[in-house]
Amino acid sequence: MRRISIFVSVVLFCSVGLIAQDELASYQGMMKAAAGANGPMRKAVADKDAAAVKANAEKMASAMDDIAKFWAGKHNADAQKFAETARDAAKAVAGGDDSALAKIGPTCQGCHAITRAGNDFKK
Repeated sequence: MRRISIFVSVVLFCSVGLIAQDELASYQGMMKAAAGANGPMRKAVADKDAAAVKANAEKMASAMDDIAKFWAGKHNADAQKFAETARDAAKAVAGGDDSALAKIGPTCQGCHAITRAGNDFKK
């Protein structure tokens, strides 16, 4: 009976670790999607390529919406608000408001300041 209890405990412990790794990988994918759209969006604004601006801004807005939902699930209202602000700015850029581009960089930096310690999450 004791062996079964130890085995079940080990399996549960390992499962929690795998779920946490999967969640982190998913979050990293969201961040890479947002960052991957940001550069091309900025270049498209500079090049006055409206179709590329809209496509990349919509990609960024979608990724930032996923990020906002991630932080809502973590009950981190500050990080959620930063993501929502970046999402709304990206939507504005997609709608033709190039001035909203200036909100994105500082918003991302603000969120990273409160949620990151190097490459890891702040506890």
